[in-house]
Amino acid sequence: MSGATPVVTTQAPAPAGPYSQAILAGGFVFIAGQTPKLLDGTRLLDRPFDEQVRQTMENLRAVAVASGGTLADAVKVNVFLRPGCDVAAFNAIYETYVSHPLPARITTISDLAVGDVEIDAVLWLG
Repeated sequence: MSGATPVVTTQAPAPAGPYSQAILAGGFVFIAGQTPKLLDGTRLLDRPFDEQVRQTMENLRAVAVASGGTLADAVKVNVFLRPGCDVAAFNAIYETYVSHPLPARITTISDLAVGDVEIDAVLWLG
């Protein structure tokens, strides 16, 4: 993977598998999916939806900062929510973490095994 640099931070949970927290490549940062997990690896599966969303966004923010950017640099975000989750409640929290112009986004309903939410992002640092 020539020209790609992994991002590693202890300010976000370690990956749960064989992947990097993020990869820097060509002025972009590709942040791996973040979930409602604490630094020690504890998953917040039984916590209220809003708490899961905030923890997920905090993990995403920590990896963005470790890459040399912020969530204001996000150009694309992928959101995965479990069936029945309150999209309006998600949006209200999400909007406190991102800036205008808002990044392009897709929201997919998915039968996640890692909580009610998973989010990945692409940042542009160029």
